[in-house]
Parts: sequence; C-alpha cells; structure tokens
Amino acid sequence: MINKRDIFSLGGLNLVNEIIEMYKIDEDVKVLDIGCGSGYSVNYLSEKGFDATGIDSSEEIINLGKERYKDINIKVMDANNLDFPNNYFDLILFECSLSVMKNSEKILGDCRKLLKKNGIILLSDFFFKQTGIYDDTYTLNYWNKLFGDLNFQVINFQDKSREWKNYLGMVLWEYGELSGLLRGNQNNKINNDIFKKETGYFLVILKKRD
Repeated sequence: MINKRDIFSLGGLNLVNEIIEMYKIDEDVKVLDIGCGSGYSVNYLSEKGFDATGIDSSEEIINLGKERYKDINIKVMDANNLDFPNNYFDLILFECSLSVMKNSEKILGDCRKLLKKNGIILLSDFFFKQTGIYDDTYTLNYWNKLFGDLNFQVINFQDKSREWKNYLGMVLWEYGELSGLLRGNQNNKINNDIFKKETGYFLVILKKRD
C-alpha cells in the first residue's frame, strides 16, 4: 500500500529546482511548503540555504519527517488556519496539494496575504481536460479564473500532462496500485477521476499583484 504523501510530488524536485533558479542562494529567502508531507522538499531547500518552513495536517507524517531529517522546520497546521504574519514569505509552494484540501479557494486567497510584495506562488496540480466532471471545477478555465479573481499574475504556465501519465505508470509498476495516492484527501470533489485519461497536470508560477 502507498502510505507516504511524498510520493505524490510529481517529477521529484522539479518545483524546488525552479525555486533555486529564481533566487540567489545568498539571499534570505523565506519559503513555505503547504502540504509538505514528511518534508523532503523543505529539507532539500534548507540544505541549499533557503529559510524553508513546511506544514501538513497529518501529525503522523510530520513526526515521521522530524525523525527522518535533522533540524527540519516542519509543523502540524491546517492550511485553513495559517498562523503566520502577513507579508512574511517570499515564496509559497504547493506540490500537488491544493486541490485535495478543503476550501482551496480560501487557502489560496489567504496565501496572498502572507506573501511579501511581488511574492511568488509555485503550484503544481491536476486539471480536468473537459467539462462535465464536477461542472467546471478544476478545469483550466476554473484555475485561470481563480488566479485572476485572487489578483495573481500568471508568470509561467507549463502543461505537464505527459509527465503525469508517465508518473502514474511508474507508480503503478512499482507499487501495483494508485489508490494510495489520494489517502488523506480532504476534498470530496477529487476522487479516482484523476486517474482517467481526461486528467491533465500543470505547473504554474503566480506573482502577487499590488
């Protein structure tokens, strides 16, 4: 059975390597990883010199991360109640975590408050390639409208659907199942439909507008 959320990071370190390319390591860059699992990306960024913090709703998984990584800054926190100062983070990271959270629209809106001026969100997630599945929810139109409504500028958008299909094949080959990928899912709108052909995957860089 697949029981670690870390495996749900498509492409391994693709997102965190985007961060490293965007910032000079000698800068004091504060990063928040929401839905961090056991903290693999947080640990990697910390080793690269970033001031990285991770949160996850699962106490069990956070405890696992603290056992696995020395001096890692991860904590149990519900993304619906983000307990951080406003204008605090340079960058917020969602690695395939936003869509499986309750109140994802509220969470993304709250993140805007936590970002410094010109702060960045790196987000990877699913999209449905056709309407008719949960109405328009989680189609590209849905995501683009959400980003605009929350006053984010889309700096870069990449369709990673091919990589997503390859990733599912790898997981199925190694573990013999896909169902464990959604264990801990808080969002009832997302279920096994993400494993159908109609599903795509994207990576987007969002910039906070004034």
